[in-house]
Amino acid sequence: MYITIKTLWERYKNKTKIAKLTGHDWKTVAKVIKEIEAGREYPVKEPHPGLLDSHREKILEWMEEGL
Repeated sequence: MYITIKTLWERYKNKTKIAKLTGHDWKTVAKVIKEIEAGREYPVKEPHPGLLDSHREKILEWMEEGL
């Protein structure tokens, strides 16, 4: 979404048109454009831990045993 809005903003400079093209609310488009103009780069999301991460060692142990 961020890259799409950034590209369309560079091309059209019209929030309403971008909202119609992307299907997002104009407020969302305005928020992303505000971040772009502030110089913030694409937000990097941190990976979330998986549900089974706490049990990984035990599962691998069972797999080695053939269970």
